[in-house]
Amino acid sequence: MTIKKRLFRSNIRMVLVTIGGIIAAFITSHFLAAYIIRGRYGFGGRGVDLGVSGSPAVFGIVPLVSIAVFVAFICIINSALAYRMSKKITRPLDALAEGASRIGESNFACRVEYSGDDEFRAVCEAFNKMAAQLEASNERRLKDEASRRELLVGISHDLRTPLTTIGGYLDGLESGVASTAQMREKYFATIKNNAESMRHIIEQLFLFTKLDMNEFAFSPRRVDMLRAISDMTEELAQEYEAKGLLISVADCPEKTHVRADVMRFRRVLVNILENSAKYKEKEAGRVEISARVEGDLAIITLADDGPGVSEEALPHLFDVFYREDPARHTKGSGLGLAICAKIVERSGGSIRGENIPGGGLAIVIRLPLDREEAVG
Repeated sequence: MTIKKRLFRSNIRMVLVTIGGIIAAFITSHFLAAYIIRGRYGFGGRGVDLGVSGSPAVFGIVPLVSIAVFVAFICIINSALAYRMSKKITRPLDALAEGASRIGESNFACRVEYSGDDEFRAVCEAFNKMAAQLEASNERRLKDEASRRELLVGISHDLRTPLTTIGGYLDGLESGVASTAQMREKYFATIKNNAESMRHIIEQLFLFTKLDMNEFAFSPRRVDMLRAISDMTEELAQEYEAKGLLISVADCPEKTHVRADVMRFRRVLVNILENSAKYKEKEAGRVEISARVEGDLAIITLADDGPGVSEEALPHLFDVFYREDPARHTKGSGLGLAICAKIVERSGGSIRGENIPGGGLAIVIRLPLDREEAVG
């Protein structure tokens, strides 16, 4: 019952009680006065005959007594009704105040329990919804803070390694350890490679930060994904073959058009290939790229023949700076797949990892098809 209805019913009761009290007081005073006048009222068993002259006094005093009794009765009833109504109002208010106090103490798991069927129920439900949102937001904040701490630790580790190497080789050049031209050439090549590794790490960090802050420009357009993948693969095949990774493209459906930023999607492709090259176990690893259409989605799969990952690691592959190896023996910034996820999500798609039966990891990208005909 709503509070409005409760107040309305309470007022009706008050009116009825008042009318009833007036009627009762009138009847009681009339009969009581008549009873006294007739001399039927006595003290100590003796009757008192006031006579006709006493009737005005009796009729003046008795109504006053009746009215006093009636007023007292009304006050008691009003107090009882007001107390009952105040309890119905203050109980949920007290619960809400207690809940707000706990929320203020960062106890976001607090919920207000209320079983009534009135306006307070909606208020309590709104409060609980707010508390749930705050709890989820706090969990995301804690997760983001943990990710950023891990990011700082990881970046510091990955920058320290090439810096230490560069410093050592520079010391060798300065002290004359590299006494021959061949040794100096080797030292310079090592320094150059490590400087390139640092540049790559910083570039990845800069890109991820821009994506995370939504400050990275996207220029999506209608593209034939099959042709785009073929062009990218042809461009990258020789580079990755030198890294011991052979790339092949399986038969794909024609005219698989999506809306995507080709340059950003190239970054996705490169990061996934880098990941496969980094973790390959064979001297010559393989990656097969395929595409298919399911409903309104273009599904692009990059499947390698590497070691795969544990089932526990699959849901975290695209988390910021996630690495399955806690010892962190593997080179790389650890941001590659997180950047892939950001770019694919900005393109309206999704990305996930799957272990391949018999060994290997497949990265599956889903992008919405663009079925509109190109203008012009």
